[in-house]
Amino acid sequence: MRFAIFIAGALSCILAVILAVIWVVEASDSSSSIAFTKTVEAKTAIPEQELRRAAEDGDPNAQFKLGSLLFHDLSRSTKNSAEAVKWLEMAAENGNTDAMIFLGRLSRTGVGILQNYSQASNWIQLAAEKGNPEGMLEMGRLCRDGVGVEKSLVMAYAWFNRAAAEHNLDAVNERDSIAKILTTEELKQAQQLSSELAKNHGKLGAVTVKNN
Repeated sequence: MRFAIFIAGALSCILAVILAVIWVVEASDSSSSIAFTKTVEAKTAIPEQELRRAAEDGDPNAQFKLGSLLFHDLSRSTKNSAEAVKWLEMAAENGNTDAMIFLGRLSRTGVGILQNYSQASNWIQLAAEKGNPEGMLEMGRLCRDGVGVEKSLVMAYAWFNRAAAEHNLDAVNERDSIAKILTTEELKQAQQLSSELAKNHGKLGAVTVKNN
């Protein structure tokens, strides 16, 4: 009799454990499902159709986002690149500096469009002159490597210094690497040039730069 009672109690405990495990698994699956749904909703918060309508209405930010979306959508044909570039150019012409940088990088690498260093430097310099820190960083790299512009480590330092002053942390490392190989005179000139760029909003004016 005692043995039967013991077996019944043990079975009851096992059943309770099984039910608890099932409840936890179901709750976990439910939470995962909710989290996944929220992630999907977040990614589709601004549908392409809405972006397209805003872009067609002349919104530069929407034009940039639509161009970026089309360019990175690998599930579609590469023919989207042409339409993406069209929207990016429209956004850049309407003053969106992120679009300018995007186009500059594309022109430098030759991905999605023909490689064109002159075009790359034009877009990047325009973004830098308009005060975009990422544009200043990229401009420094162009000057350091002599891509689309005359190679000048002094000018590269000046642009990196400007970007660093705008809290671009990548520019800090780039600037300090350049500083190690400049002479004392070149470093002095580069820092003076940084001040001139800041004062003239990125436009060089009559500032003389010694190329190296």
